[in-house]
Amino acid sequence: MKTTARHSRIKIISELVRPRFNGSLPKSNVMNFLLQNRPRQRAAFTLIELLVVIVIIAILAALLLPALSRAKARAYQIQCLGNLKQLSLTYALYTGDNSEKLPPNGYSDSANPAPGVNRLWVMGGEHIFPNEFTNTDFLINPQFALFADYLRTPAVYKCPADRTTVAMGAEQMPRVRNYTLNAYFNWQFPANDLPNNNQYLTFVKTSEIARAGGSALFTFIDTAPVNICNSAFQVFMGTSTYFWHRPSVEHDNSGTVAFADGHVEAHAWRNPATIQAARDGGVGDGAHFTLGNSSINPDFKWLQDHASIHK
Repeated sequence: MKTTARHSRIKIISELVRPRFNGSLPKSNVMNFLLQNRPRQRAAFTLIELLVVIVIIAILAALLLPALSRAKARAYQIQCLGNLKQLSLTYALYTGDNSEKLPPNGYSDSANPAPGVNRLWVMGGEHIFPNEFTNTDFLINPQFALFADYLRTPAVYKCPADRTTVAMGAEQMPRVRNYTLNAYFNWQFPANDLPNNNQYLTFVKTSEIARAGGSALFTFIDTAPVNICNSAFQVFMGTSTYFWHRPSVEHDNSGTVAFADGHVEAHAWRNPATIQAARDGGVGDGAHFTLGNSSINPDFKWLQDHASIHK
């Protein structure tokens, strides 16, 4: 009896299940079954959703790019300060090896300076001699540059923020030097073209600097790329006179300066006239005859105050 009842229950269950899975199931039921049990597909983005994503990315880029730009500018400035520090150390080594005499300063007045003649700390020249802006021999060849005995790395003379070029015929060449030495520090050549005011000291030995204090006098300075020419940075004294050489403003309207005591610092140039003059290269001649007025331009006065002292 128990076995018969059990078989009856199995038969009833089989009859209930069989219609769904045996071969007699109608095709319409098969399709419904497959559709109901197919894998779910993820819906695609709508156009509005894509536009929202694009707007969010644009907003993030607008927020982040200025910060990245400032970080890059800061990195360039730190590297520039490092370059000036190396020049200051080279300057100290040279004076130590030469009875405390400062390295000769000035410029070359020849398109092809003679090797071993009128050597300067590095060789620089006028705008009409473009090879002196592009030839690293004038930086690292001892026949031209006195610093070459101590420093043989051309990149040290180059501000990383400067991307200007110099025309050499039909070719544009990168500028190889951005730093100049204060003209009141041992101007020697050309001897007949001394630009310094004779009421101010032109320092020849380190002992003469003590009177003014080394921390108050600038030596090397990052110079405006379109304005740099000579090895020397010329500063004309007086209230209204030529703003002959201008400091670089490539570091977010700031530049870098080294001092006679060996320290270096970043300096912000804030007057609009300074910033405008630093970006004015004239017609490739440096626009040196630009006028400056130290009574209304504190940047110009700062350069005058830190270039030399009265005799």
